[in-house]
Amino acid sequence: MNASLYINFATAIVTFAFGLLLLTGIIYQDSNDSTKIMLGIVLMIYGVYRFVNSISKVRQAKLQERSEQLNKEREKLFNKNE
Repeated sequence: MNASLYINFATAIVTFAFGLLLLTGIIYQDSNDSTKIMLGIVLMIYGVYRFVNSISKVRQAKLQERSEQLNKEREKLFNKNE
């Protein structure tokens, strides 16, 4: 995996955690308005979205790698038969 995937996973976790901390009231305890709650929910949803998107990119890269490997093996097989 390359560094961008690690950064994506880390950002997803930090974003989700910050949203959860906002939602539970651990951060900004004195404030009790709906903006804090909505921001917490949006940050949690965004964190989940980034996590799912990162997993999707990893799976897509693995499928691409397998496809390239199959093409190489297919070329080897055809070249032996000629």
